[in-house]
Amino acid sequence: MSAGWISKTKVGKAGETLTSPLSSSEDRAAALAVVNYWREIHAEVLQRALEDIEGLIAVDSEVLVAGRIKKLSTIVDKLGRADAPFDLQTMYDIAGCRLVVPDLEALERVYSEIADLPAFDAPKTGRHDYIAHPRPSGYRGRHAILHYCDLVCNHKLFVEVQLRTVLQHAWATSVEMHDVAVKSRLKFNEIDNPAGRFFKKAALLVAQLEERGEINAGAIRDLADGRPELPCAIEAVKTLKAANDAVYFLPDDANEDVADYYLVDLIADEQTLELTPLDSIAALSRYFEEEGADRDGERDLVLTKGSSKEKLAKLYPNYFGDISDFVKLIEKNLDAFA
Repeated sequence: MSAGWISKTKVGKAGETLTSPLSSSEDRAAALAVVNYWREIHAEVLQRALEDIEGLIAVDSEVLVAGRIKKLSTIVDKLGRADAPFDLQTMYDIAGCRLVVPDLEALERVYSEIADLPAFDAPKTGRHDYIAHPRPSGYRGRHAILHYCDLVCNHKLFVEVQLRTVLQHAWATSVEMHDVAVKSRLKFNEIDNPAGRFFKKAALLVAQLEERGEINAGAIRDLADGRPELPCAIEAVKTLKAANDAVYFLPDDANEDVADYYLVDLIADEQTLELTPLDSIAALSRYFEEEGADRDGERDLVLTKGSSKEKLAKLYPNYFGDISDFVKLIEKNLDAFA
């Protein structure tokens, strides 16, 4: 698919073209080809990162691991935000790995081993400790940046590694499912609304459970100027339950338990989910083809690598309609939002 080597300068300009309202359709088409080249060559660095991570002692059977190539729509959205990276070629999460671990102790153990990898980029990782410094939305986790130089593509490329505990992951994927269900953007810190305040309080509840083993309802109520969020908590639970119960799985004719890649295809309005197993040769071209066919933006597509169907369901519960653990946690502690 790749048509020779393309410079990072050209990649950066292609990102600008895709986000500019003044770009012609011809310029956009040419820019899209460059952006897809950039995404395609990240398959090599994603494979390298997964191999390094899966070789770590701390990454045992209780640690869930998968990788993905960033969605085109998310790239365009990120480039257009106020906190956007300088340009596309400085976006370090085109390739990303997600690790979900049982608890904070396991997270620190895995992170420590990742920090010892030759590919670990300490300067670029330094500002990504979202446990010590949560995002405005309440998001918590630790991210690490890996870089690789000796690649076939002759570029230095990066991979972002997300580390989350099970509870942090339950919160984050519930936010994503809520965003899809009601067309909100809580994930992107657009949180000046009742739902945003509820999820920020829910994030504090999760942090209290993990750090202290008990909940301080008073501290949760005091967050966001002490405004009660009980009605929104009840409404959010209702929304998540409806989304959780509505996903219908389309049959997988291949019926493979493990594949090089899985193309995850969620049509939110129809609440249908389809998994397509793909080999490494066909995966990227199929991914780009399906994105191009989704002209109305009705489908939520993500290309994942390095995991079985069973693990994918745990790593991406917002696609698979299973955020029941988070719902139960909130229902058990509704008084903290009163």
